[in-house]
Amino acid sequence: MFDRPVSKAKRWLRDASARMALRYVNLGVVNRSLMRSHDKAVSKHRDKLPELSGFDLEIVEGLRREGIFKTSLAALGVPGWEKLLKEGQALGASFAHDARQKSAQGTDYTMVSPDAVAAHPEIFTWGLHERFLDIVEAYLGVSAAYDGVTLMYTVAGAPVEGPRRWHLDWEDRRTIKIAIYCNDVSPDGGPFQIIARRDPVQGGAGGYHYLLADDALLGERLGADYAEDLVSCEGPAGTVLFVETAEYFHRGKPAVNADRVAFFYSYFSQRPRHPFFCERSGLSRSQIFRLAKSLNPRQRASALWRNGLPLWLLLIPPAGL
Repeated sequence: MFDRPVSKAKRWLRDASARMALRYVNLGVVNRSLMRSHDKAVSKHRDKLPELSGFDLEIVEGLRREGIFKTSLAALGVPGWEKLLKEGQALGASFAHDARQKSAQGTDYTMVSPDAVAAHPEIFTWGLHERFLDIVEAYLGVSAAYDGVTLMYTVAGAPVEGPRRWHLDWEDRRTIKIAIYCNDVSPDGGPFQIIARRDPVQGGAGGYHYLLADDALLGERLGADYAEDLVSCEGPAGTVLFVETAEYFHRGKPAVNADRVAFFYSYFSQRPRHPFFCERSGLSRSQIFRLAKSLNPRQRASALWRNGLPLWLLLIPPAGL
């Protein structure tokens, strides 16, 4: 699936089950039932939430206020960050030729092979550090699921498609990504961008509906002056972004004069509203099971979140990348 781009017709057929499931959960009676269940889960979990302070509390407050918090690996100080950065840089360099070739062939998502990432277990397990699970859980209000990690390679001059267009992520009501730049990212080097205004239309009684946004739609949804709250995240290698990607429109700004290499760690609730739009890392379930096998119970539950889903959801194949 990573060797050649999939045609639009084949992609539509491949993802038909997931899109039908989205229509079903958006039906009025089903949507209301899901809203009630989620509200009960948040209320029930309130006394179990981790109590944050200091820097980690600042991260959560930034997410609640603007949908983004910017820092650095050094400032976070999570063990193993130096090795993580070096491995990301090495994997990116070894993938550069293939990434440019794939981009030229029309591939929207140019990402380092999941097999190459899985060959470095510390890359995967770094995202399951207890601090990250605490931060995500405190923000979501329920136990955090970990959907793994991708190493994205953005090619300079690539068409403005896929993640380079304004969009909302599909996995859940709220979704957290932790992005880490493996190289210096300038204004023309494909920085992550977010509009720090929640989409007032998405969710609630109206359900969830997804589309790529242009200026007209952004103005309609967020106000004609939405560009005043556009945040463009340039920074040196080691820059870290905590971002809410389900409630805020975001994109990777098209890279012009330099390629960009960045890790994206993904989190949502352990009962995501749309599990058929999860599993975005490309890692197989057997790979994730092996990578999580030696971890503590909380970390395993986060990585193996699918085990807690009802049978009917397990029967729906996830949409492709």
